[in-house]
Order: sequence, then structure tokens, then C-alpha cells
Amino acid sequence: MRADNAGKVVAGMTLEHYPGMTESELERVEAEAHARWPLQASLIVHRVGALKPGDNIVLVVTASRHRQAAFSAAEFLMDYLKTKAPFWKKEIASDGRAAWVDARTSDEAAAGRWRQPPASEG
Repeated sequence: MRADNAGKVVAGMTLEHYPGMTESELERVEAEAHARWPLQASLIVHRVGALKPGDNIVLVVTASRHRQAAFSAAEFLMDYLKTKAPFWKKEIASDGRAAWVDARTSDEAAAGRWRQPPASEG
């Protein structure tokens, strides 16, 4: 978790989700990654609850016989997590004010590249 966002000091963050729905959606997108790339394994770990600056939030691991397939699949999964995954982030500023966080335009642009079928990777 970053200690600043657009120049604001962030004292903490709360990540919320709907149990059951979130896990199902992560399984669905992980299956999509396996359909797009020749993966041998993958793992998504995403924290929820109260976080403080410096805390790790997400872990994405992919394994493939072909490194580019593993890299692309990991990027695909991370871009999905940043833009479409059913997690809601509330930042707490240093003055105690809280505000919900929207997806960034740059994150949406990065995720847009996955709307096309993947190039053949070998």
C-alpha cells in the first residue's frame, strides 16, 4: 500500500469485498488466464481488511514452460485486479477523512490491451 496518492498523504486503507462472490470471480478470471496462455499453475492472493502504508496487498504468481506466457498472464491478472475485481478500497487520509478510491485512467488503459485475443506465444 502506498503512503501517498496524487499528492495526498495516506494513513491507511480498508479493502472490502463480498465473500463468495469475490472468490468466484477470481476463479473465473484465473480460468480465463489458463485458457489464453499455456499455464501450468497460477495463484492469486489478495488481502482484505485494514492496511497501513507499506503493507503488501496482492500476490500474483504464474508458471509456464514459456516465460513470456507466464509474464503476460501475470500482467493480465494484475490488470484485472486493478480495474475489474470486486474489491472496494477506502483510503484514510492523515487527517482521518476517508474516501472511496476509483480505478485510475492509466489502469483502465493498461487493462484495455487484454480485450484483444492474445498473440501466439511460444
